[in-house]
Amino acid sequence: MKYRLALLLFSSLVLMTNANATGFKTVGQAKMEYLFWDVYNAKLETPTGDYVFGQHPTKLTLTYLRDFSAKDIVKATNEQWQHLGFDEMVGAFDTQLLDLWPDIKENDSLSFETNQQAIGTFYFNNEKLGAIEDERFADNFLAIWLSADTTEPSLRKQLIGGKHD
Repeated sequence: MKYRLALLLFSSLVLMTNANATGFKTVGQAKMEYLFWDVYNAKLETPTGDYVFGQHPTKLTLTYLRDFSAKDIVKATNEQWQHLGFDEMVGAFDTQLLDLWPDIKENDSLSFETNQQAIGTFYFNNEKLGAIEDERFADNFLAIWLSADTTEPSLRKQLIGGKHD
């Protein structure tokens, strides 16, 4: 019994330290599946562990379960923006994203972290890739997963902690 209690306390301390060290707490997590393929695991984090669309900082991490070329990820990004009706975004960031994003291998992670001013920075396996400082980008990029109009409402619900708007 003492051993379990000590292990529980230690685990709690490690989790609290990790949340404080990164400045983010998990809001929700989900697995993206397409037909019979597992595509990625997604995790949404904020400083408070709560999410309100348009509030920053926010961190979204995708850990890929398959290989993808950067070109395919940019194409999928544009398709999602088109679905959301963000016509001004479609194609507008292709060059910047292709310059930032590497090709993805299984178990690689790509994170997008915004600061208080909604400037978004990409990280590949926790290594900084670079920022996109256009004021339109951060919220429109996060909308792919977090908008009420996303193509994946059940994924969104899990990411935002099971809450509705």
